[in-house]
Amino acid sequence: MTNRRGFSKALAIALVGVGLMSVLWVGVGAAEDIPIVLEGRVAWIAGQVMVIGLEGAVIAAGGPAAINVDLSHVDQDEYHGLVTGDRVLVIGTVSEARDRVIATSVQRVPPYVAFATSVGRLR
Repeated sequence: MTNRRGFSKALAIALVGVGLMSVLWVGVGAAEDIPIVLEGRVAWIAGQVMVIGLEGAVIAAGGPAAINVDLSHVDQDEYHGLVTGDRVLVIGTVSEARDRVIATSVQRVPPYVAFATSVGRLR
């Protein structure tokens, strides 16, 4: 059951990533008004700029999908202390130039926790 949940989460992340890439690369009218939600890992962060890697998503060239995130509209308390490798949830909109996401919220996502089932448990 745990493997199914992990696969389902990976599939959902991949679909969100593919959807975002469609918005960024193909372009949709007034895309900057469409709110988006991304989950990924911090590739790097400096000042008010962060790059996150979308897990399970790849770009046409075959590399992992990375999204530039503008943090200028986010309270610094939300992203202060983030380091490379942290899992984050970013809520924001696509910039007018369609080259980055302008974040309105950044939340740290706790690492996955494995839960033991009662089946096969030693007593």
